Amino acid sequence: TNCVKKYRLSPALKVDMENATTRRRLRSKGTMRRRLTLSSASVRINSDAITAILAPIYNDLPKTNAAGQHNLTYGEVEWPTLARMLDYVQKQEWQLPSGRFYDLGCGRARAVLYMAMSGLFDYAVGIEVLPERISLAKQALQKLRDSIPIAGSKVKLFEASFLNPAFKYKDARLIFLSNMCFDTQTQDALFRKLNIEMPKGSIVFCSRGPNEELNAFEEIAVEKLPMTWTPTSEIHILRHL
Repeated sequence: TNCVKKYRLSPALKVDMENATTRRRLRSKGTMRRRLTLSSASVRINSDAITAILAPIYNDLPKTNAAGQHNLTYGEVEWPTLARMLDYVQKQEWQLPSGRFYDLGCGRARAVLYMAMSGLFDYAVGIEVLPERISLAKQALQKLRDSIPIAGSKVKLFEASFLNPAFKYKDARLIFLSNMCFDTQTQDALFRKLNIEMPKGSIVFCSRGPNEELNAFEEIAVEKLPMTWTPTSEIHILRHL
């Protein structure tokens, strides 16, 4: 006959086992909290909060002057206009589920850092042909990383022409270009490139729409939005069909 002995746990042993179980649960909860902390870097934050973080950085950053063949004029997009761009990305029923933000002629990269912090884009990419301005953009990015190390992890900055064939805009979700002073040749070449490469449903915010009749772009709105040179700059919002 098989005998099965039953043992009673001593009170002290029972307490030790309960304490061990509690420690395992606490370790599990701690691991979960660490995971939540790490994942919170991709959580979208309030537009006002983004502005509150970035505005002091740009207030202290050196200005860039208008001079040379590429920069007859210079201005920057204001914070409320950037918030309005996010509204279009979030609220339009035809929005893309993912993709990149591109600022073509990004200057000091104010828009790039703002969009990177929104959590809405895989990456925020700034392309600027002038060395002085891309240097200032990198300074701003470093200041952001100094205060919030993970905040700039999805920023890419390039000193180059946005017409460079190496750039393909097939992953664009939103493109911004302050193109009021682009010459006709640059304007036409850029929109032809975007027409070929941008995915269906992606958005362009621009000061001027294409000169050519490009059926792949639908103008969905024209708004008066603040830029540094005027509080009522005409901005065209285009959707790629």
